[in-house]
Amino acid sequence: MTKIELSIPDRFSNIDPELRDKLLTGALREVAAIQLKEKEVELGEAKKNILKFEQIYHGSFEGFKKTLPKNADHKLHEDFVEWSFWNDVFNKAQSLVKDLRFVLGKSND
Repeated sequence: MTKIELSIPDRFSNIDPELRDKLLTGALREVAAIQLKEKEVELGEAKKNILKFEQIYHGSFEGFKKTLPKNADHKLHEDFVEWSFWNDVFNKAQSLVKDLRFVLGKSND
């Protein structure tokens, strides 16, 4: 387990340690639940955009990247950059969703 140091107002530190721990744990879970919802929406948006490019180019980003000609036109380069962006968004959101679900004791289905 990792230990994290927090700076809190002096008055909060006067609260009974057991209650203080419950309050902090509850606050972390609440924030994690809110962030989970936001990241799941982000994940869905990224999936939708990735699927759009997979349908246009009939394959994965990796395949598209390998076959992108050196003299590709402006549109192909634009699509490459956007598709790459959505892949990054997807990968980061997916990792965060997995971690947040673990924190909240939810399965990763």
